[in-house]
Amino acid sequence: MKVLIVDTFSAKAMDELKAAGIEVIYDTKMKGDLLTEGLKANKPEVLVVRSTKVQVPQLDAGAPELKMVVRAGSGYDTIDTAAAKERNVAVCNTPGMNATAVAELVFGFILTSDRYLHENIQLFREGKWAKGKYAKCHGIKGSTLGLIGFGNIGKLVCDRARAFEMNIIAYDPFIPAATMEAAGAKVTTDIYEIAANCDFITIHVPGGEKTKGMVNDAFLSKMRPGSVIINTSRATIIDEPALIKHVTERGIRACVDVMSNEPAEKEGEFKHPFGEVPGILVSHHIGASTVQAESAIGEEALRVVLSFAQKGEILHRVN
Repeated sequence: MKVLIVDTFSAKAMDELKAAGIEVIYDTKMKGDLLTEGLKANKPEVLVVRSTKVQVPQLDAGAPELKMVVRAGSGYDTIDTAAAKERNVAVCNTPGMNATAVAELVFGFILTSDRYLHENIQLFREGKWAKGKYAKCHGIKGSTLGLIGFGNIGKLVCDRARAFEMNIIAYDPFIPAATMEAAGAKVTTDIYEIAANCDFITIHVPGGEKTKGMVNDAFLSKMRPGSVIINTSRATIIDEPALIKHVTERGIRACVDVMSNEPAEKEGEFKHPFGEVPGILVSHHIGASTVQAESAIGEEALRVVLSFAQKGEILHRVN
C-alpha cells in the first residue's frame, strides 16, 4: 500500500508505517494544484492531511486508486466529504486527540484577557511601567463561562473551569442535558442566554453550513461590554465584520485562533482585519500545536491507516 502525507506528521508514526511494509511519500509542499499533480503522479491508496484542503480536483486526481483520506485532527470541513463518498473514498478523522491542547489554549486566552498579560508584556518591552493600570483586573473566580458545544473539548474546558471556581453555562442540543449537568454545568437551550449572561464565552462546535455565522450580529449585540468571546474552532462560525463592529463600538473583547483566509504555509506574510483591532487577540491557529497533541494525533492516524492496510477496517469514518 502507498500512503501520501502532505502535512506535518509524526516521524515516529511514519517509521512505523514503513516498518509495516507501507510505502510512505511525505511532502508538505503539496497544496492545491501541487497536491492534484502529486496525486496523479503517485496514485496513493491513502492520503493523510491536516489543514490541507481536499476537494473535487484532488479526489478526481487520485481516482481510482485513492480509497481513504485521513484527517489527522478532528474537524474535517476542509474535505469535500460528499464528493468523496460519491467516489467511494472513505474520509476518517482522529477525534479527541487534540482536545487537551485546545482546552489549554482556551484557558491561556481566559487568563491573558483577564489580566491583560499581552499589554503588560508589550509595555515592558517599550520601557514603560504600568502596575497601577492593571491593579483592578477582575479575576476569574466566580465569573461565568459560557460553553457553546460540549463535545470532547468543551468537556475538558468545563473541567478546568470548575478548578478555577467559575460558574458554567453550557449549550449543546446534541448532548444530553444530564451529561452536561453531571459535569457541573448549568444547561440552557437558548444560545442567547449565554451571550447575555457570561463573562467569557468559548466556542467548540464543528465548521460547516449548519454552524456558519452562528455567532452573528444578533448574538454579539447581547454580549455585555467587557465580556470576552473565544474561538478556537472554525473561522466560519463567527461573522467577522460583526465581531469587529462590536469590539470597536461596544467594547466586547475577542480571542481567536482561527480566521478567514489563513495561509496554508507555516510561515510568511499575512494581514487580516483583526490585526487592526486592539480588542482582538489572535494566535496563529495553534490550538492543536503541542508536542503532546502532535504525538497523540500521529498515533491515532497511524492506527487508522494500519487498520485499513492490515485488516480492511475503516475507523472514525465521517462520510
